Amino acid sequence: MLTFKEYTRAIDIWSVGCVLAEMLSGKPLFPGRDYHHQLSLILEVLGTPSLDDFYAINSARSREYIRALPFRKRKNFTQLFPNANPHAVDLMEKCLTFNPKRRIDVVQALAHPYLEPYHDEEDEPNAPPLDASFFDFDNGVELPKEQLKVMIYEEVMRPLPHQVA
Repeated sequence: MLTFKEYTRAIDIWSVGCVLAEMLSGKPLFPGRDYHHQLSLILEVLGTPSLDDFYAINSARSREYIRALPFRKRKNFTQLFPNANPHAVDLMEKCLTFNPKRRIDVVQALAHPYLEPYHDEEDEPNAPPLDASFFDFDNGVELPKEQLKVMIYEEVMRPLPHQVA
């Protein structure tokens, strides 16, 4: 949210933490109505960021917004999820670390005790990061509706590698 111009794996890890929280509680952890409400809900749980984390926020506008909010103490995740597996709560907490640079990474998450029964390095594909241009879906060119329909159809009909004989 605060680094919207920089999409990294840390954002995916944050999402994993949110999904895990919803699986454990049966409801969204941060059901924000808009950007400000969402950020307020996050800070309600994670507390006001430390000075290091605060200055790691790239957006000056976001920093000003956070600075204007009252100080909030971090909530205890074990108390928020009292019936949950302690390892699940620990993993979720590490996924929901405010500063993306301090958040657990993919390799660490897969090796976490909560995922240990499912962890198999031989069966966990690893790929190099995609080139940033991969996300330039339209490259600034407005495509006619009919051309988009054809492109979508061709993509859907393209056989997957394991389907090619």
